[in-house]
Amino acid sequence: MDRNKLELIDIAKAGASLILDGAKFDKLELIDIAKAILNGSTLQIKNCQTKTKYELIDIAQAAPGKVIFS
Repeated sequence: MDRNKLELIDIAKAGASLILDGAKFDKLELIDIAKAILNGSTLQIKNCQTKTKYELIDIAQAAPGKVIFS
């Protein structure tokens, strides 16, 4: 999805599940988006090899059970 962070946060707050390219966003942007994901929705992050283990842990902790790495 080719949107900026603020647009994606609004879309997530509307109840959407999102699939994003991890290489296009930094860790803090992904954390902010993950925090906006509602219960019953998910954030799938593709191309996550661009992030360190610690960055992935921080992103996952922002929304436990809602983040999928692929």
